Amino acid sequence: MFTCKVNWLWLLVIGGIVTACTPTTVNVSGKDEKNTTQAQAQTVPDYPPMYDVDVKVCGNIIAPLKDGKRCVNQQLRLWGPVGEVKLVRAGISLPSVSSVEHKLAIASKGCYPVYSQPDQQQFYWADSIIQVNRGDTAPTVEVKPTQLSNQQIDELMTSKLSSRTITTFGGVGCEAASLVK
Repeated sequence: MFTCKVNWLWLLVIGGIVTACTPTTVNVSGKDEKNTTQAQAQTVPDYPPMYDVDVKVCGNIIAPLKDGKRCVNQQLRLWGPVGEVKLVRAGISLPSVSSVEHKLAIASKGCYPVYSQPDQQQFYWADSIIQVNRGDTAPTVEVKPTQLSNQQIDELMTSKLSSRTITTFGGVGCEAASLVK
């Protein structure tokens, strides 16, 4: 009787080991994970081009001095294509003030998230004021657009909260600038 109990004990131990080592899911359809991943990737819709745009204005402006230059940096998220950038005088030149207020206008199809989809290609005001000192030298404007992948755009569109903050345009909204391209 004692050997019969030992045999049952061994059977229970071996059965427990076999159960623990058995995969919890069994692939009965014959499809592997690669096919499932491809099917999920195909459900992502095609989006129009969107860009993260780094704008750098340097020169004769009121900004902190860093590495011998005065520069203002701004990050924007725009529907593409991203075109020309203009530094436009927005303030009045007063004799008692050494600088004049300027704004940036960027040609694109609108800004995200204000425009949830692209609008018409035109200039839009960036939400920034740049004080340009009087003088002969105009500031330089550098633009570096980086196109987002379709997957990155889908993640932006489907997520409720974004961890990265991007400057919006026009203060209250993304205002179209009435400039001639």
